[in-house]
Amino acid sequence: MARGLTSAVKTELATGIIEPIVLIEIGFATPVYLTNASFNITSSVSGSSRTYLSNGHLKSITGISETNKPSKNSLLISLSAVDQTYISIALNENIINDNVFIYRGFLDDNLSVIADPFLLFYGTIDEYKITDNTNTANLTFTITSHWGNFSKTSGRTTTDNSQQRFFSSDKGMEFSALTLKDIKWGRV
Repeated sequence: MARGLTSAVKTELATGIIEPIVLIEIGFATPVYLTNASFNITSSVSGSSRTYLSNGHLKSITGISETNKPSKNSLLISLSAVDQTYISIALNENIINDNVFIYRGFLDDNLSVIADPFLLFYGTIDEYKITDNTNTANLTFTITSHWGNFSKTSGRTTTDNSQQRFFSSDKGMEFSALTLKDIKWGRV
């Protein structure tokens, strides 16, 4: 699928020397811009110039997939939580349903972004999980495509965080993020 790639991107792809990068925008109260490049990237992805930080906090993105039907897709973004910056945001702000945009871009021979990286995935933060041990700490976001809210009833969510807020000792939703299959809760 060409995705409406610019002619500059198509020309660079034809050379066979491809240097792909990922640009992530997380819509916290103060938006965060991250990249997997080894240096900060300045790009005007959505009309205004932004600097995407290469601060080593972006660890991985897993589960990006495409279908030709409208369906609920989810992926995981893992950030390093050794620096408490993102942990503080997650714990002190209501980040559930914050927008996340993931762009794919390419660098040319001069390590400059070729014009107009394309939108690879758009979704919202469905839930997050903080894990730590003596060696490392991670903050993992589950990002769900906009189709995730298509049949959702407003109100409480079926996440462990929501359940713990109201019933702190109930472990009934502890593994709800791992079950991506639609469970028929009393529906026929």
